[in-house]
Formats: sequence, structure tokens, C-alpha cells
Amino acid sequence: MKSILFGAVAAVVIALGAYAVLDGSIQRTAEQRFATEGVRL
Repeated sequence: MKSILFGAVAAVVIALGAYAVLDGSIQRTAEQRFATEGVRL
């Protein structure tokens, strides 16, 4: 029973960590990612 509980807690912690990483700096729109002087979007 303890292993199931620890697995569920670990899954929640991993999901929250992934949300924080992906929502923060990694996900950007194409306009933000490829914005240079020579690109017209």
C-alpha cells in the first residue's frame, strides 16, 4: 500500500515539475522563437 501511495505522490510531483518547466521558458510562439531581423511572419 505504501508503494502505491508513494508512486501516486511521485507522479503528482513529476507532473507539477513538468508543468512548471513547460509553462515557463520552453514553450514560446513561433513569432517569439523565430523573431530575427530577416524573418517576416
